[in-house]
Amino acid sequence: MVYDFERFVDRSTCGSNKWEGMKRINPDIAPDVIPMSTADMEFMTAPEIQEGLKEYIDSVIQGYTSPTQSYFDAVLDWQKKRHGYEGKKNWIVTTSGVVQAIFLLVEALTEPGDGVIIQQPVYYPFAMAARLTGRRLVNNELICRENTYDIDFEDLERKAKDPKNKVLIFCNPHNPVGKVWSREELMKVVEICEANNVFIVDDEIHNDLIMPGYQHTPLPTVSEAASRICAYCTAPSKTFNLAGMQLSNIFVEDPQIRGKLSLGKLMTMSLGQVAISYEACRLAYAKGAPWLEELLKVVDGNAKYMKEFLAEHMPEAKCYPLEGTYLLWVDFRGLGLTHKEVERLMLSAQLYLDDGAMFGDAGRGFERFNLALPRKALEAAMERLLKAWKELKERFDTEGWPEHITIKEGMEFPDFTYDTPFSLGQSFAAAYKEKPVILMFHRYYSCMICNGALSKLAAGHEELEKAGIQVKVVMQSTPESVKEAMGGTNIYPFDIICDPDRVLYERFNVFTANTLFDVPGDHMQEMIPMLAGAFLSEEAPPETEGEQTQLPAWFAVDGNGIVKAAHYGKDIFDVPEIKEMAEAFR
Repeated sequence: MVYDFERFVDRSTCGSNKWEGMKRINPDIAPDVIPMSTADMEFMTAPEIQEGLKEYIDSVIQGYTSPTQSYFDAVLDWQKKRHGYEGKKNWIVTTSGVVQAIFLLVEALTEPGDGVIIQQPVYYPFAMAARLTGRRLVNNELICRENTYDIDFEDLERKAKDPKNKVLIFCNPHNPVGKVWSREELMKVVEICEANNVFIVDDEIHNDLIMPGYQHTPLPTVSEAASRICAYCTAPSKTFNLAGMQLSNIFVEDPQIRGKLSLGKLMTMSLGQVAISYEACRLAYAKGAPWLEELLKVVDGNAKYMKEFLAEHMPEAKCYPLEGTYLLWVDFRGLGLTHKEVERLMLSAQLYLDDGAMFGDAGRGFERFNLALPRKALEAAMERLLKAWKELKERFDTEGWPEHITIKEGMEFPDFTYDTPFSLGQSFAAAYKEKPVILMFHRYYSCMICNGALSKLAAGHEELEKAGIQVKVVMQSTPESVKEAMGGTNIYPFDIICDPDRVLYERFNVFTANTLFDVPGDHMQEMIPMLAGAFLSEEAPPETEGEQTQLPAWFAVDGNGIVKAAHYGKDIFDVPEIKEMAEAFR
């Protein structure tokens, strides 16, 4: 049978998450533009699954349903034949998704404050699983090579030896970098984790999607120890475009951990899956292999086309090898843009992607392209990208390329002109020549957290004055709005520099957080009430004076304009104490 992987499927009215997200950004988007973000496919479900589900719906009552023996047989048979993994029926815990299983396992195997190791750049819910549950995120960052990524085993071992770090969330093949880990690499991971009592939550949701020429090894197959100390997380969702069915098969050999996972399901009353999801999974594993084999050729062809296109037309961009998944990882750092400018370039090209920063700081300047779409749509996307890049280069070549400076200790701080609510056109150089300056960047004046920081700064200002130091705080608010909020009089013993157009933020690389969930960092519990309010509200979120995800920064500049201290905040609470500011000039 020949399958149709060229048909355009209009998902604009069916509630597709990524299509709805695209429309929120651009309500007037052209009807032939396909988003390339969230990891589901733009291909119709395999006809064998479609026809089987029609027959199932016609003949079965959709009541509360448990997995059948034929379902278990299909799952076990697929794992054995395709992956050489011989799991057992009683090891399987079904969940509403691999992400749900990750969250449940993190809560079951750790306590608040414990460390959860992840390997960024990596699928962003891994970080959420740590922070939203009150655990501490521990990053064993991958080593980025010229044409691949490697695991930093020395760093992993060092972090695994900390008894507070109890879980490693592992991704095989790795999303977003597309790396298929070798058997030798997997054995080393297992060796380190076993020796240090670190349990591995092994996300293998993409393990059926291996490109021609590469060999995948499921982690639990490398040794008996690997199987004992891991939860092998699998699903038909990515493989067969069944994410909406909300069904995953989690293999856990250890009976105690399996029991904890099942208890977690019970505590959330997530006892079973939707009846039709079991049948969709059974049909996929029993009849879907021919469709999958053709899909892999299509995705591999799309990856080769895109690599060749960029090499010819945008050689500054570099594709990392797509070994597994259908998600191509592309490095745009060679364009000479900041990662925020890269994001804006993509939007100007009507490319709706998952920006690399979403996967951690190590992903800044990269973009993740979902290649599970018709070739014609990919070709159109590349032409839009090339056109947008040429136009941007022409504009910058004519008007001058934007200046972007990462402030570092020992450098001379560039001069700039600024406005406050009560004065215009002030010179920063004139200010520091008068008295050394602590220059701080916050969000905007109506931000409650920023207001607290301003009040704290005002309370300790006398100590700074005694040390001969002045303070200036940059905010994204307009002079008019701040002046009105203050009642027409400056209520603080320092200047607020108003930068509503974010000129200074952009110039000095004071970036926003990678995601909303990165704003509080490891202080997530302090912001959960605010986040809950935002998610529970049925109304659109209120407009703010600036970027909600803006992070702070601060710089100590002496009377000669030399930077004595420079710090870019990791989260919104990462601001200095008065004592730290005073000591910056000593």
